[in-house]
Amino acid sequence: MIAPKTNPVWSKLIKGALEHQFKLAAASMLFFNLRNQFQKDPSRLNVLIDEAHKFFAKYESVLSDDIKHLFG
Repeated sequence: MIAPKTNPVWSKLIKGALEHQFKLAAASMLFFNLRNQFQKDPSRLNVLIDEAHKFFAKYESVLSDDIKHLFG
């Protein structure tokens, strides 16, 4: 199960305070992009968390190991 958007791991991943080697290349690329967007405009953090959460919800079955590791 995916952690709620209020879980601090989401913001840590986007802010770059938490590094994780994703098994799915697309997830790595997503967070690279989200971090760049956050650096340009930190006020968009909640929008970026929404984007990450939607991605994880869509690909939950493929990202199950990453989800367990990050939110386990």
